[in-house]
Amino acid sequence: MSLIPVEGMDGFFRDSETNAIVNKNNEDYQAYIANRKKLLSNQERIDSLEDKVDTILDILSSLANKE
Repeated sequence: MSLIPVEGMDGFFRDSETNAIVNKNNEDYQAYIANRKKLLSNQERIDSLEDKVDTILDILSSLANKE
């Protein structure tokens, strides 16, 4: 396998065997991983808050039905 630089795209190479584009820029990759981790963390937080709201609504609904 040899990597051929992609014209006009720093850090990107084309694999001569598979024709795939490969990003060899480690800084871009690390930034992507950090951003993805942050987004997943935010999504987990949102999911947790939604679960808590659902639980509170269920409790309020059951209290309202008892009266």
